[in-house]
Amino acid sequence: MLNQVNVLDHIAVSVSDMDRSLAFYRDLLGLKEIERHLLEGETISKMAGKEKVIMQVVRLAAPDTRSVLIDLQQYLYPPGTVSTAKLGDAAHSHFCFGVPDVKAAYQELKAKGVEFVSEPVSFDLEWGIVHVVFFKDPDGFILELVQSPIEMKPGHFMGGQTGEEHAKV
Repeated sequence: MLNQVNVLDHIAVSVSDMDRSLAFYRDLLGLKEIERHLLEGETISKMAGKEKVIMQVVRLAAPDTRSVLIDLQQYLYPPGTVSTAKLGDAAHSHFCFGVPDVKAAYQELKAKGVEFVSEPVSFDLEWGIVHVVFFKDPDGFILELVQSPIEMKPGHFMGGQTGEEHAKV
């Protein structure tokens, strides 16, 4: 039997300029720097499937979820190019940060020059109302903000369960 996934360890984001990305992710969004290291030599080259790789890595974490890391990775050699993939394209991804107030975060970040895909929207689902917005990092990578905690409707829990169904879990 296949050994199955049991934890989410980290998410990696390739960046073109580490200093600019740290100013965004660490200084503007408030992620905490956990560690940094330079990877070079045979092992990282083999793992990346490229010759003579030199990669700067800075590991970040959100203050309330320090066990899931975000690795900012800059390929110093060979240098990468900025992707042109867009939302909806295969092999494109995004990840989401929780904030206490999506509209306030949107207004604050927009005032600081952050580019947004749209203004915040709300999804009125059977079990709750989810407030979200997509925005871009300095390289154009799509990120999402979700209001956390989610506005749950009476008698429901995350994922649409009723109070009775949640108690059985």
